[in-house]
Amino acid sequence: MYLTANGGYYKSTDQHARRAEFLILMQPDTLDGHRAPIRAIVRSVALRQCGHWMMGSARVAGERIPISGAYGADGLPCSVPMVLYLRGIEIPPELHAAWNSGGGWNSAGSEASAMREWALANIKLLRPKRN
Repeated sequence: MYLTANGGYYKSTDQHARRAEFLILMQPDTLDGHRAPIRAIVRSVALRQCGHWMMGSARVAGERIPISGAYGADGLPCSVPMVLYLRGIEIPPELHAAWNSGGGWNSAGSEASAMREWALANIKLLRPKRN
């Protein structure tokens, strides 16, 4: 999810979003990763329309994370290797509960405003130094 608005359209009506701060939710890509707390990280991301989807990528610790739509995986957390997952910070339990009941489908739900406010308040923790 972009933390600031920055989109537009090309002449062909394809959408694009310029490189800007993007909140990425993550879970480990292990077999039981869905049980791990959701962690978040912020990276600079640009998205371009690819068919019906907005696609791009983010780099964390030299690794590329494919990004599509809200939170990086169309409203869901991205599944990432443990080394990347550990670079994020855990989202607060009340935000996790709001995300679970937010009603987003292929997008952010009713939790989006609270998630954005939390991310902006914690931007220095969410945007760690690159290695």
